[in-house]
Amino acid sequence: MKVIIIGGIAAGMSAAAKLRRVDSKAQVVVYEKCNYISFGACGLPYYVGGYFEDEKRMMARTPEIVRDMGIDLHLEHEVLKVDV
Repeated sequence: MKVIIIGGIAAGMSAAAKLRRVDSKAQVVVYEKCNYISFGACGLPYYVGGYFEDEKRMMARTPEIVRDMGIDLHLEHEVLKVDV
């Protein structure tokens, strides 16, 4: 099975990680427009409020971790059209 996920922020990466856990043989491909992934927007009020200064604390996973999980990750790739 091949699954393509468009969007590598919180929901997209959660879906990719869950799929990897459920089916270790699936081909999982993620396309993300930005140069970062797994951004936890729920932490934004704490960051803005000065509870912590390192914005990297809002990232749940790094690209290296995701690739080590066997997920084919493409950063800075904007999906403009899907041809099923």
